[in-house]
Amino acid sequence: MPHCIIECPNSLNTVINFSTLVKVVHNAAEDTGLFSTGDVKSRLITTNHYLVGDKKDYFIHVSVHILSGRAAEQKKKLSGDIVKVLCDLLPAIEMISVEIRDIKICSYSNRKSITQHN
Repeated sequence: MPHCIIECPNSLNTVINFSTLVKVVHNAAEDTGLFSTGDVKSRLITTNHYLVGDKKDYFIHVSVHILSGRAAEQKKKLSGDIVKVLCDLLPAIEMISVEIRDIKICSYSNRKSITQHN
């Protein structure tokens, strides 16, 4: 945990290398100190069909899925730190947003949790 899912237009690749975009978000999440080294997972999903307001304009939206239990201040720091690095990296993009989504621990499983129970 966490999973950082970056959404943006495919055409944004003319402005920034997508590998750089993923790395910047990934590093910002790691640099908060809220997670163990190696726990952050980041990926990018692009779209060709979108509107921002009433036009096709660049946007970046990051959803960060974390296990529930973090304090509101920690979540705010995480979202704020990611927004800041994105705004610094891409000052011309008006629509940059980050949301933190809690995953209920009781409903989450992964390979590690399955093998521990067998």
